[in-house]
Amino acid sequence: MSESPSSLYIHIPFCISKCAYCDFFSLPKGNKVPDDYIDALCKEIIYRITVLKIDSLKTIYIGGGTPSLLSKNQFKKIFSAIKSSCNLSPSAEITVEVNPDDVTEELLDGLWDCGVNRLSCGIQSMNDAALKRACRRADSTTNRKALSLIKEKWRGDTSYDLISGLPGDDEKSLLAGLEEIVSYKPSHISLYSLTIEEKTPFGSQLNEGLFDYDFDFADKLWLSGRDFLESQDYKWYEVSNFCREGKECAHNLVYWTHGGYAGCGSAACGTVYNEDGSGQRWTNTTNVEDYISFWEQVTEPLAEAPSLPQDLEIIDKENSEFEFFMMGLRKLQGIKARDYESIFGERLPEKFLRLFEDWEKKGLCVKRAGQDGDEIYAMSREGMLYLNRFNMELL
Repeated sequence: MSESPSSLYIHIPFCISKCAYCDFFSLPKGNKVPDDYIDALCKEIIYRITVLKIDSLKTIYIGGGTPSLLSKNQFKKIFSAIKSSCNLSPSAEITVEVNPDDVTEELLDGLWDCGVNRLSCGIQSMNDAALKRACRRADSTTNRKALSLIKEKWRGDTSYDLISGLPGDDEKSLLAGLEEIVSYKPSHISLYSLTIEEKTPFGSQLNEGLFDYDFDFADKLWLSGRDFLESQDYKWYEVSNFCREGKECAHNLVYWTHGGYAGCGSAACGTVYNEDGSGQRWTNTTNVEDYISFWEQVTEPLAEAPSLPQDLEIIDKENSEFEFFMMGLRKLQGIKARDYESIFGERLPEKFLRLFEDWEKKGLCVKRAGQDGDEIYAMSREGMLYLNRFNMELL
């Protein structure tokens, strides 16, 4: 491993109910997270930090699932485990995902007391018809209550997640919803275009012919949303992400810049890299009972253990290079030639340069010089819409 990661992702795989579009691993488990899961999670956190020799964390992201189901004491346990094992950078970005129907003044105060300084709140839509079709717990009234309380009481940064193209959505309701969200002055907005995954309720309904879906119209909706957010001084900096100046999500930038990170919790992933750019990735078991059972048996800090409840993937240099391009080109600012050379010890590959030049002639890619004179390779605004096709041609 070339250097210890400085980012930590924590997965809370529990929800009260499953949304119709959701393809993330989570289990409907009522409105409480089992204490034995948190105890197991804390043991894994200490193990990963120790084995990976993490001295200081710059970003922490607690996602799910529904992390806002955690009690105040459970949050305290998690952060106690982290702080007992390593330092936190004074400028560390610490994010927790929250559902609007869980937002209370008590929750906000408890998160702030634990050191959380960034909320990611899943509003998804302000259209009640779309929210109902998506099986969201919160309706637009509940969303507004959360938005108002966060604006009034929260002392950190805020990001709101929204989805365009939900069944029942249209351009008028999407733009009205975005206008309302912007009025609360969040520092960051994620606007995702609905992806209908096969193993979701939406996927099943579509396959069974229970509703028609116009994918071209959905694409146009997202473009309308993008243009509106840019008109409101939100910088489009990644495929689905917009922010006020200087408010990019530092944790997600780790993923998009080929950085290593630790992942803890059932179904969580972590990735570390070697000096030549190759690496390894672990994915923890999705069997929550097995996850808890394994860590319950741990009574003292573990050394490296081959019996960990995880799948391990070796990332060879070729696949690591592809991930560098696939993730890096998601950023509107693109990738730097010098970054590639620093990671892989060689110049940009000819295959990438030839493909880039072909797309540049079509106006879909842009090459420019950075302030330090380095060469920067990026998708154009139009080219960003065809990024998946570029990646397929690069394979």
